[in-house]
Amino acid sequence: MMRLIKVRGYYYYNRRVPEEMREYDTRQNIRISLKTDSKSIALKRAVVFNEQVESYWHDLVKGKARHDNSRFSKTVKIARQLGFSYEPMSVVANLPILELVERILVLKEASLPQVEAVLGAKPAPTITVKEALKKYWELSKDKILNKPLDKVRKWENPRKRTIANFIKAVGNKELTTITREDMLVFRDWWLGRIDKDDMNPDTANKDFIHLKVIFETISDHLKLGLDIAHLFKKIKIKSRHKQTRLPLSTEQISTILHSSKLDLLNEQAKWFLFVAAETGARPSELTGLLPCDINLQDKIPHISIKDRKERELKTPHSEREIPLVGYALEAFKNLPNGFTRYRDKTDSLTGLLNKFLREHDLLPTENHSLYSFRHSFQDRLLAANAPDRVQAELMGHKFNRPKYGSGPTLEHKLEWMNKICIK
Repeated sequence: MMRLIKVRGYYYYNRRVPEEMREYDTRQNIRISLKTDSKSIALKRAVVFNEQVESYWHDLVKGKARHDNSRFSKTVKIARQLGFSYEPMSVVANLPILELVERILVLKEASLPQVEAVLGAKPAPTITVKEALKKYWELSKDKILNKPLDKVRKWENPRKRTIANFIKAVGNKELTTITREDMLVFRDWWLGRIDKDDMNPDTANKDFIHLKVIFETISDHLKLGLDIAHLFKKIKIKSRHKQTRLPLSTEQISTILHSSKLDLLNEQAKWFLFVAAETGARPSELTGLLPCDINLQDKIPHISIKDRKERELKTPHSEREIPLVGYALEAFKNLPNGFTRYRDKTDSLTGLLNKFLREHDLLPTENHSLYSFRHSFQDRLLAANAPDRVQAELMGHKFNRPKYGSGPTLEHKLEWMNKICIK
């Protein structure tokens, strides 16, 4: 009985699932890394794995059960409770003698599940790429905690696309069977798309990053032992020079804001353009404003951009107060409760406005967009020679020098806002 294959210098236990077992174990193939480049060691470990696989199938038939990864996860948990990290039996068999004795001594009055856990008598779990994504959602709940639905969707969608792309290029393989060659196939698939469809290499590189995080998270949690560093080594595609969004000139902004075409927009979308132009705030910061953040009755009317549990800001430096001048003050007098129609729906609003501005020829080039209003705000501050700290405080950027004192006051900010006011 060999049941060995060698991939990139390392041996794997490899066996097809017999036809008579397909009713209980739907996998086509079982492949488990033996974590060695020595054939003699691999042969010994393969024998142990083969015995455990056949024992596992016997248990499935006896209990009329189907293959289930959760059984393995429970085994891992029991092993941890006993003070041992789980390792397959093939690894346990080659542990230093003192560690092996320690594992055996702890089993004097142990239950069968505990014995299996400590001695590694359960086969490694199998999980397909598609199943890995579902598991990843469970393991990454902390990343979307308290986020609004549009941000959750925005976080999930690129990862869904990554998995869909990998399956399209390589197939819905079991994670433990994925090889370096598979990753190179995925890279070649992306190179073909970049060449044929003139896509940005950065899009491919984002796929590689998302895929690496997903595989690594699942491998660590289920102890699959994937060699992540080897799989993703030098897989990145050289990026092109990145074309940044161009700013709009003050004259171009005035032309847009005075266009009669804006009457075709709903009231909140129309006023949003005026506020974006005069404040330079990010779209998500403006749509996230609550009535209590819009201070029209103060001596200096202003908006307060705050970090909230349900609406996290992009960076810690984004929290700030911006005086309201010109068109922005007029807009919030008309909308004292803020952009209620688009709260937690920033993508819907930016998509609507970018499409509208392009379809009505209100943007001078394809490299201009709604975000150009923010770039223009920064350029106006520079042209007015506003101090660096004032610029950082108004833009919500990090100030790259040690901060002393409480920073620019609203009065100080207002002085510079009046100098760059469009209206």
